[in-house]
Amino acid sequence: MISIVIPTLNEVTNINATIQHTLSVADRPEALEIIVVDAGSMDGTLDQIKNRETKVYCKPEFAMRKYDSLNYGLNHSTGEIVMFLDADTLLPQNFDLAIYRELSNSKVVGGAFEFSFHKPDWKLSLLTIINRIRYRLDKAYYGDQAIFARKSTLLAIGGVPKQPLMEAAYLSKALRKRGRLSLINPGIITSPRRFDDLGFYKVAWFDTNMFIRFNLGLPVSRYADKYWSKNLNPK
Repeated sequence: MISIVIPTLNEVTNINATIQHTLSVADRPEALEIIVVDAGSMDGTLDQIKNRETKVYCKPEFAMRKYDSLNYGLNHSTGEIVMFLDADTLLPQNFDLAIYRELSNSKVVGGAFEFSFHKPDWKLSLLTIINRIRYRLDKAYYGDQAIFARKSTLLAIGGVPKQPLMEAAYLSKALRKRGRLSLINPGIITSPRRFDDLGFYKVAWFDTNMFIRFNLGLPVSRYADKYWSKNLNPK
């Protein structure tokens, strides 16, 4: 079984579509466990969940601590494989078969999916190319690339690192110490809403600055309040 952990906070326009899409493109939807961990949505996010088999947990104390939501979902999962899926990200057809195929290699401990945007313009297309080069070199994946791993491996490394920013990159780094990470193509399609809401150049500069600091081994946590205040209240 694959347990899919979806952290949410005010995702009323996305959550049901993401869950329904995930079930529709799986080869074996009956072998999926979908877990939503909501960090205190005020927009009716949880009311939009139509799939009765989805496990829902409301944990408002996890606001601005995405790693807590991910670890809570991990600890309440029953699948031998766990995937972390953002609420605005759509998986490719037969994603579950692709995951099983990659993890059939004992040297592979986990992985992620190739990255692309919905309806990209030239700036987003250029950014996509740059990102694809970057994560092939440093193997530090984004949170919206649907990172997956064996549950046993995730528990062995202590779960998702308790980092308030770039938790996915730190998770990738921790997983690489245990074995190989795979990159699955065709990949996910994710929303460019951060760029739309906050401005392309501001977001691109912030993200570039964070990954430079990450790769230099410099702390990024001090930027977390700025990130979350803008992304939770983009207008």
